[in-house]
Amino acid sequence: MSEVSSTATVLDALVLGAGFAGLHALYRLRSNGMKVLALEAAPDVGGAWYWNRYPGARCDVESLVYCYTFSPLLDEGWKWTERYAKRDEIQAYLSWVADKLGLRRDIRFNSRVVSAVFDEQENLWRFRTEGGDTYRARHFFSAAGPITTPIMPDIPGLKDFEGQVIHTARWPERSPDFAGKRVGIIGTGSSAVQAIPIVAEQCERLTVFMRTPNFYSPARNRPLTAADYQWWEKNRELTRHRLQNCLRWGGGDIMLDDEINDAMFRSAREFTPQRRREIYEARYANGGGVVGWAFCDAMADPEVNEEAADFLRSKIRTIVKDPRTAEKLTPRGYAYGTKRCTVGTDFYEAFNRDNVELIDIKSERIERFTPEGVIVGGRLIKLDVLISASGFDALTGALTSIDLRGVGGKSLKESWAQGPHSHLGISVHGFPNLYMVGGPGSPSVLTNVVMTNEMQVEWIAGLIDHCESQGLRRCEATREAEEQWTRHVNELVKGTLWESANSWYVGANVPGKPRVILAYVGGYLTYRQRCEQERGQGYPGFAFS
Repeated sequence: MSEVSSTATVLDALVLGAGFAGLHALYRLRSNGMKVLALEAAPDVGGAWYWNRYPGARCDVESLVYCYTFSPLLDEGWKWTERYAKRDEIQAYLSWVADKLGLRRDIRFNSRVVSAVFDEQENLWRFRTEGGDTYRARHFFSAAGPITTPIMPDIPGLKDFEGQVIHTARWPERSPDFAGKRVGIIGTGSSAVQAIPIVAEQCERLTVFMRTPNFYSPARNRPLTAADYQWWEKNRELTRHRLQNCLRWGGGDIMLDDEINDAMFRSAREFTPQRRREIYEARYANGGGVVGWAFCDAMADPEVNEEAADFLRSKIRTIVKDPRTAEKLTPRGYAYGTKRCTVGTDFYEAFNRDNVELIDIKSERIERFTPEGVIVGGRLIKLDVLISASGFDALTGALTSIDLRGVGGKSLKESWAQGPHSHLGISVHGFPNLYMVGGPGSPSVLTNVVMTNEMQVEWIAGLIDHCESQGLRRCEATREAEEQWTRHVNELVKGTLWESANSWYVGANVPGKPRVILAYVGGYLTYRQRCEQERGQGYPGFAFS
């Protein structure tokens, strides 16, 4: 059992997770003199970046802006080696941060929380881990992350398959040797786009099972040079100011020409067709996943959205040699941006290899697995390894997978059965002293997540400071504020292309999950201003006692 047990000293706060948000939360709350512990399911820091070790795992936000800004000590002490940092470097960065700030002594690793129950008599949260350790805390700070709960495809016979089965988000520490192996990979989302080219080079044969093609842009990754860092020293504050005042994206194409970068704050119709094409081309040549966000009305004007989509579609045929394969890979029938836009290196080029086959499972249905492989369209495809890049139970899964119970013993899973609701994506009525970073109703997954995490961590810490300074034992969103915010989140979607979304942004990838918009689509700047307003007015959306 842990030295902090149910009979020991009560913690001021317990932080769930030791990724980007969890480490910052632990540091921030501890700096205020609070007794805080973080519980982390993994054996080390990193959160999602600990678990996602698949070949080619890499961030699709530029590394210079995918890092902490809250501490000058951290700002000056780390140098990224590549424009888009690979998983190992990001995990090393977070490990360095934990050491630099002396955080490890207050983190309990290999501690997966299975139960969190609010004690109404004591106004405390009671926690239990998979290993049987118990904790009590007055404040529950969830930094579990929006994409940390992987899901497996529900295909008949999968348990009968005798080969190795791996989910990209639970990749073994020692990566498998694919030499001479027949490998199948399910999915063509962000993880698959990065893994496919590398696995294709290593294995004897790769079969890619695709349900829906995604929009894709090349990363154009490269090492960062001394000249890049000279530019960064000169432009760091300006770049961060732009990101803080940006409605949507937060970290792609930061070194682009000012006119092209600033176009994303303007309507596409302010430019001639030729100039719009030049802007798309410049963004595509520079790399990154923000080609389609070139103008501010990309998700509001169907014609603007379709123009960006057509631009990206046109690139496929210039790379993929086989016309039938190129057609399969061409995304149609949905608006750009309503599914996660993917970024990678040599993804389309991989389908020019003789040992790679693409199967469109909408045309050739996966019937079932057998001990030897999988039957598709009546034929058996023999496999030695199956890689599932089937995604996550996003934004809600990290908390609904826990037996999390608030006032009256009601579970959060039950409370969110018809769709998640929250105030500011941070607090849930009926669950006092619970605060979420990256929760449903916040904009994190549609922005630079690290930037939004930082803002939310500081805001939540300020709310907790308010409670502590006023001697308040209980804090939760009012029902009225929660209903108003949830209504606002859903109304923002109306009249935009987000209404047509059929992706994990609305929970469509999880059978039985209610189809409602999970993220705040109003943009980072609007969200930050709304949170600042809430604080400035004395937290009118919260009830204290």
